[in-house]
Amino acid sequence: MSITLKQLQHFVAAAATGQVSRAAQRCFVSQPTLTTSLRSLETALNAPLFTRHANGLRLTVQGDGFLRHAEHILRTLDVALEEVHESVSAVTGKVRLGITDTVSEYMLPRIIDVARRQLPKVEIEPVELDRVQIEHGLAKGEFDFAIVLVSNLSDTPEITRETLLRSERRLWTSVHHPFAGGGAVSLADVAEKPFVLLDMDEHVETVSRYWAATGLTPKVVFRTKSIEAIRSLVAQDVGVTILSDLVFRPWSHDGGRISRTAVSDPVPSMDIGLAYLRGAPLSPAAVACSSTLRLLGKTLARESHIH
Repeated sequence: MSITLKQLQHFVAAAATGQVSRAAQRCFVSQPTLTTSLRSLETALNAPLFTRHANGLRLTVQGDGFLRHAEHILRTLDVALEEVHESVSAVTGKVRLGITDTVSEYMLPRIIDVARRQLPKVEIEPVELDRVQIEHGLAKGEFDFAIVLVSNLSDTPEITRETLLRSERRLWTSVHHPFAGGGAVSLADVAEKPFVLLDMDEHVETVSRYWAATGLTPKVVFRTKSIEAIRSLVAQDVGVTILSDLVFRPWSHDGGRISRTAVSDPVPSMDIGLAYLRGAPLSPAAVACSSTLRLLGKTLARESHIH
């Protein structure tokens, strides 16, 4: 039996998107190529991984079990490649870094870990503030640069932005919910279900904007700043929510299971990136740190696709 990494990547992408067309786009291959790859993988395993239906693909029992192993293999490979390619830099200095609470919760541990290994002589000093405070801090030269939701930044010309990763927002439900495992769901359908709302880093304002564009309103039954509370409530079928792939986990801390499904209406991605004061020179330490963060952004984008 011969199984390639490409087949595993195609399988994980198909499982994540539920559609051959979207999986092919994610993997930068044609639909026939991805379909052939999946068929070859099923032949090698002598087991069906998907059932095909009008709206796309649904994992079989065998496929759901194999998915965990495929994800583990790809994550292990990413770690191995990172360790092989990481370079210990001789750059010295301090980098004062502004971050918002979303970045603090989901990226800061990785930022610190990667910086310590690749920039051992650079001191990273993160400061968590809201977006408005960070913009003011950049203007006053209080930060070398910031990592923020660049999609939330104001249009002030003094600040330059650079996107590191775009994380698609999708519908989260329990694995037993009628929307789980099917095709894309419209906001009109979501509006009929109880909705739990995350109140973090201007997310409420973002939600209000894309719902308003449809003339619909979510039926909010609970609003919280805790992502773990959101995960548990979704897993327990208290409500559904729409959040980005970056923060998705297929389980809650109390052992519940969560599914994610595409939304057919336009929903903006969550774009995380760097913000600088336009024209301000960066120290060698800041330049090295920003380069390291660009590589980290690519790694996080890959990982969020295969969770």
